[in-house]
Amino acid sequence: MTTVVSWCFRHAVVVVALWLTALAGLGFAVLHTGADFRDTVDLPAADSTAAAKLLRSTGTEESVVVQAPDGPIDRGAGRVDLETFAARLAALPHVVAVGPPPGRVSPDGRTAVLTIRFDAPAATLGQDTADALADAVRDARGLTAGASGELAAMTAGAPDLGNAGIGLLAAALVLFVTFRSLTCVLLPVLTASVSVGCALAAVTLLSHVMTVPKISTEIAALLGLGVGVDYALFVLTRFRQGRRDGADPAAALAVAAATSGRSVVFAGVTVCVSLAGMLTVGLPFLDGIAVAAAVSVLLTASAALTLLPALLRPAARRMRIPPEGGGRRWARLARSVTRRPVPYTLAALLVVAVLALPMTGLRLGVPDASLDPPGSITRTAAELLHDGFGPGVGAPLLVVGTGDASLGTLREALLARAEVGPPTPLPGGGWLLTATPRTAPDDPATAELLRWARAMAITVGGPDTHVGGPVAARADFSAAVTARLPLFLLSVVGISVLLLAWVFRSVVIPLTAAVMNLLTAAATTGAVVFAFGAPIEPYLPVFLFAGLFGLSMDYEVFLIARVQEAWRRRGDTRAAVVDGVAATGRTITAAALIMALVFVAFAFVDARVVREAGVGLTVAVLLDAVVVRCVLVPAVMAWFGEANWWFPRRRRVEVARELVGSAR
Repeated sequence: MTTVVSWCFRHAVVVVALWLTALAGLGFAVLHTGADFRDTVDLPAADSTAAAKLLRSTGTEESVVVQAPDGPIDRGAGRVDLETFAARLAALPHVVAVGPPPGRVSPDGRTAVLTIRFDAPAATLGQDTADALADAVRDARGLTAGASGELAAMTAGAPDLGNAGIGLLAAALVLFVTFRSLTCVLLPVLTASVSVGCALAAVTLLSHVMTVPKISTEIAALLGLGVGVDYALFVLTRFRQGRRDGADPAAALAVAAATSGRSVVFAGVTVCVSLAGMLTVGLPFLDGIAVAAAVSVLLTASAALTLLPALLRPAARRMRIPPEGGGRRWARLARSVTRRPVPYTLAALLVVAVLALPMTGLRLGVPDASLDPPGSITRTAAELLHDGFGPGVGAPLLVVGTGDASLGTLREALLARAEVGPPTPLPGGGWLLTATPRTAPDDPATAELLRWARAMAITVGGPDTHVGGPVAARADFSAAVTARLPLFLLSVVGISVLLLAWVFRSVVIPLTAAVMNLLTAAATTGAVVFAFGAPIEPYLPVFLFAGLFGLSMDYEVFLIARVQEAWRRRGDTRAAVVDGVAATGRTITAAALIMALVFVAFAFVDARVVREAGVGLTVAVLLDAVVVRCVLVPAVMAWFGEANWWFPRRRRVEVARELVGSAR
């Protein structure tokens, strides 16, 4: 590590040129090839997938909801406008039929639903057809219109990363206030910006070879900017300490590389390992998010160890190094915590418990289109359907079968709990029953209706009868993620514990770190449930847990590494904890505040899941840095004392040799 960092410092021009060339090359490639983001969720064994396959044989069917501003839509001027609009829809590419106006009309006569049939599945039609549909719907000329269906769902706007700039500006302000040096502001921000720019371009190119959802770019930017500034800051802080102790720039950077640089490598690997745990869920949708986030973290960690040393070369001699300050305050806090670990532990656990309490109301599910970004055609359709027809019309249950012997019996059974239209014949001898719930898509009663309808479909209709539709697909997705959660949690926690045990040669430290991270995860989930209510997207807890487990390990590594250095010098655990907190307290809290400002900037974007991730990660890093690392960890380490450093086959003689060797 020291060799690589020192080489980058000596050959600064070459390293900067390579990074800028990579950024320009990746950017040019993206401009040339474009993006191929896909938000499809592949669940081959799901009942909703079987139903969708039967329906796809007839192409893609979309619903366009239209409302007249004044008066009825099924007669007079409203009817004329509706027929003109339907004619424009019929002229769209790949449209084979448009239901004759006025279609289904609401009781008040102001809202109508037109059915459009395309000649191929949505995935085959592609983004161009989806965009053409969206343009036509937005240009309703005097009518208010929205659309729902697979094509309409593909028209979500491109990710807006403008909030990332706001987060960086806020982070720069904190850096300047904390370190009182313009260099300490510019270097971490430049390092993070270049590496994240490369990462976003790389993720866009990856969308051509694997399933990468659109949301991945915002997730990659969110994590990359947060950890990128942090990693650069930790290396820069250790470099400044070396310069303050009288070392020349090259020597100070070598020490920073051997200590903080090593911690950055381990922290970056740990974050990526935690994100890789998402692969155990077995869904390409989540795989794309995990790979995108991991690419961003790897590139930002690499930039902190290569680009930052290169940028330090011209700035090192002119960097203002103020005298050390603030360490005494953190030392006093650490002494107080280690002298009275019980009350501090109870206080920290109380804070965690209060934040985690709303988690008891956690309910996983994919929110309906009414929570899509404002102005999207899917949200407009959901709002128009709710106002015109009631809460359940926007998410019907599509009961599909191939044999009609029990069709009448099944329809009569479904009529007991839902509104069911007459059967619609399908090509090849199949049929379709559309059952409309009487409750909203997100209502638990609708989920119960789905379970009951599936039981009736099997009992009455037989094994060739399936229930699909938006509600069914969302329920199957939630069930698939929930079923794999135990394996995901076990893999992330287990691998992280093994990595910490290998780095610190300790059993107690990684186990207590895992427990504390689980507590932080519970508090974070509780905060998200409190802020956004239910349901929460089923993949959000997976991403939050993977992300915060990796980010928590960052602070664990930086703190425990300094504590272990002090323990090797002094042989006294409590004194080592005080030294470690005094040396890292200000940096960890400043880094957490910077990361939180980057994350909270994403809490104001249109995409709901990104807002949830921004709020969740903001709570996670602040709680972890302030409550866990500066209070709970010192208190617990004071409790365990010398047991913190126990490791199988490590003999007392070896420990003594470590202490003597480190003193030299």
